[in-house]
Amino acid sequence: MPAARAFSDVRLVNGSTGDPVLYLDYPGSDNALLFDAGENGSLSTAQLGDLEAVFVSHHHVDHFVGLDRIVRANADRDKTLHVFGPANTIRKVFDRVKSYEYPFFAFQKLAIRVTELLPGSTRTGTIEFAKKLPEPDVRELPWAGRVCYETEFLTVEAAHADHTVPCLSYALTEKPGFHPVPEKLETGLLRPGEWVAEALRLLRSNAAPETTLDIQGGSFPLATLAKAYFAESPGARVAFVTDTFWSDAVRPELAKLAKGAWRLYCDSFYAAAQAKQAAQFKHMLAPQAAELAKLARVEQLVLIHFSTRYAGKYETLVDEARAVFPRVTAEI
Repeated sequence: MPAARAFSDVRLVNGSTGDPVLYLDYPGSDNALLFDAGENGSLSTAQLGDLEAVFVSHHHVDHFVGLDRIVRANADRDKTLHVFGPANTIRKVFDRVKSYEYPFFAFQKLAIRVTELLPGSTRTGTIEFAKKLPEPDVRELPWAGRVCYETEFLTVEAAHADHTVPCLSYALTEKPGFHPVPEKLETGLLRPGEWVAEALRLLRSNAAPETTLDIQGGSFPLATLAKAYFAESPGARVAFVTDTFWSDAVRPELAKLAKGAWRLYCDSFYAAAQAKQAAQFKHMLAPQAAELAKLARVEQLVLIHFSTRYAGKYETLVDEARAVFPRVTAEI
């Protein structure tokens, strides 16, 4: 049975050939999510300012260099920005932020809550702008694995990958219920805004259909908004797997992570002829990404993180993957 279609705005920021960065957002709400912190220059300051959480796979430059823009876009906001990553993420984020020669202002209330996902435990520390960035108080707690982040609308799970440095893969699952439909919001009479989140909360709490919301100078019944801008869905799953070797050690966990996904965004750094390099540098072959998609029974596989050695012949990777799993795309 096909996976449910995701209603969130899902964008592969740099396509399949650039830094693997995945941006997910519900239009009209300040609750965007970012998977990996690589180059993000095509995202606006406003889009980065909408982030509520960033999920870092590892600290190689093509997965972490965009941290500066993320911090700058949120520095003047009164919010908590959640950052998840592997071992040493707290120190790396803190040292980076602390290195800025930054003029502090009384109105700055940003807190960056950083959580390291370790085998069997988590370590969490908060970087506080209002206190002029003191050394974070780090606390360690037991962690059974899998779910690392949860809101009333979604959960995010993590699994350890097999790379040359500590590395994580992630999957987001939308909870069943009403979801805003981006296409309807883009073409509807009402401009997306804070009312979207308010209406969504009312719908999910089974508020009376005749409940009205005052929006942009008018009063609208909840039932009318539900029909015009929302849809009920069992919720979709989106998996993000990057920078891992397709080893026996991680294969079962990655298959669980991606199981039934509407979309699997998967590392496809090499073609089959470069199996030796894949083993050395701990990346996946395009046909191995397709093997994972087939094993996990996903609806669609999106190949990501192509090596530049295939410039001008990226279709080689797509063709190799399609020979194993037919529903393959790439943004070239």
